[in-house]
Amino acid sequence: MRRALTTPAQGRLLGMLDARGLVIVFGLALGASACGGDDSSSGGGAGGASGSGGAVGGSGGGATGGTSGAGGDTGGASGSGGAGGGSGTGGSAGSGGAPCFDAKRLWFEDFETGDYSRWTSKTYDKNWNNGFCHDNGFSTAQANSPTHSHRSEITCADTQSHRGYGGLQFAGDSVVPAYTNQGSGIDAPNGVVNTYWSWLEAPYAFQNGKWFSFWTVNNDCGWKDNVITLGLEDTSNKLTPAHIKNTGGTVTFAPNAPGFPMGKWVRTTIYINYHEGVMVTWQDGTKVFEATFSRPDNDICQWHWGAYASGDNDDVVLYEDDNSIWKLGQKWTNFDVEPYFGVTQAVCSP
Repeated sequence: MRRALTTPAQGRLLGMLDARGLVIVFGLALGASACGGDDSSSGGGAGGASGSGGAVGGSGGGATGGTSGAGGDTGGASGSGGAGGGSGTGGSAGSGGAPCFDAKRLWFEDFETGDYSRWTSKTYDKNWNNGFCHDNGFSTAQANSPTHSHRSEITCADTQSHRGYGGLQFAGDSVVPAYTNQGSGIDAPNGVVNTYWSWLEAPYAFQNGKWFSFWTVNNDCGWKDNVITLGLEDTSNKLTPAHIKNTGGTVTFAPNAPGFPMGKWVRTTIYINYHEGVMVTWQDGTKVFEATFSRPDNDICQWHWGAYASGDNDDVVLYEDDNSIWKLGQKWTNFDVEPYFGVTQAVCSP
């Protein structure tokens, strides 16, 4: 028999999967190129190989204790990889709630453990560039749920991009405990959904080459292909993907696409399918855009979230909470509906 599960929404304790909650960032693994725009041509490998398990890549600079550069995403280690929903059949995809949906949670982070044990990186690159102009760590000042989040800040301008983020490397459906920068990641013919919560503060507009990126993924474990990122880059403040249009893809914004507000918790949900070359993003349940893209292979290996931004940023605060990755076992067909698993969309369990 199958039963519907609910799973953590924004950090609320739900269902049978885990006693924790769920949630988009950013940062991309490009070197000096602006991750916030489509003007960058390379996926910019994830930072240098210094530190412990840092991702290999183009623009790395020897961050201590972890991945350097943007590429060094941390792979969530053990722990909340999360027992996701099993292989249910049932529900019409994109029905936004009715019958259960076949999806499996691969990873989850709510920052309540006070450490980076769930991450491949085992760090948020606090010591990147010797800690110049940035800082990060666990916080209780703001939390989506229940009491802790992760806080990053940018405090002054720099001649190079700001990079402070945590990352994951996958081997199949599992997070590896240390970077290998080789192998294959998640193979998901029906796509993967990532939901996370962010609180952003900045006293200025992102425009004219000033950008901020929340989220980065790469199909290639060695960062040899172009990354795909999600961030803010113009005065509309709409979540915008980078390295899609400049690599032959398309981005189509929804007619009512919202801007990203400052000083409040915002839920971002991203559907991405490397087999079909489709990416869709929702903000608090409202669709922002659909995009098409192509890459040389179909798996998803490297991920990172955090404060990745152009060097001319000098006053940014980011809180992150309740981050989850789901692998879909059936197709999601109604992209007007956010696949908010365990909350608005029940998940099946064997």
